Amino acid sequence: MTELKCIVIDDEPYSITQIEELISTTPGVIHEQSFDNAYDAMNYLHHHRHIDLILSDIGMPYINGIEAAKLLKPYCEFLIFITGHRDYGEESFEVGVDGYLLKPLKKLKFIQQIQRLLAIKIAEPSNRKHDSFVLIKGGLKHKYLSLQYEKVMYFKAMSNYLQIFLTDNRLISYHTITDMEEAIKERSEFLRINRSEIVSFNHVKQIDGFQIQLSNGTKFTVTRSYRKKFEEFVRDRLPGGGTN
Repeated sequence: MTELKCIVIDDEPYSITQIEELISTTPGVIHEQSFDNAYDAMNYLHHHRHIDLILSDIGMPYINGIEAAKLLKPYCEFLIFITGHRDYGEESFEVGVDGYLLKPLKKLKFIQQIQRLLAIKIAEPSNRKHDSFVLIKGGLKHKYLSLQYEKVMYFKAMSNYLQIFLTDNRLISYHTITDMEEAIKERSEFLRINRSEIVSFNHVKQIDGFQIQLSNGTKFTVTRSYRKKFEEFVRDRLPGGGTN
């Protein structure tokens, strides 16, 4: 069943309580955490995970929702503003938000927004699985690079960015390795083999136990927590399913 995991950002405790209550009675959305400022939310996401949905106020101290959205968007699939201000609509959609709900929050409108996002999320895998590329963010705002799957040898996560090793080049992306794993989950040639690396089996030369060697000589080790999935991946691709 498709669900949206979400966090809430609002500097008013009453608003947080109201939104959490709405989430608890709305099918398809799960509350993970709430924050009274965007900095704490960003720190949580940086150290914990990518999230499906962020529900954020706009008028907050220290940094408002419009500015915060520019920092939060890389960590989420969808971002919706929930605000008492009607005059931020144009600015909001310029920073790429996915919805704009006014306070006091109406249950019907909230449910409709969640249903719309769920429909998008359900449709995405079938829309993307036959693509031969994925778009990644470049170093500048609104700049994107086309990453051809056939050229990718492996992905390697660094402290706050992702290195992408191609057959003829190397790229840097500020997506997380979890973002990339989600983006390529429909591609059968990729497998995450440890916390920091995803390998393309289009470029694997040989496997020796839990050691992998690519055609360019680069070697990898499948760590313990990833070995069961690795063994299943290999077995499913052996002639006869590995029964011979």
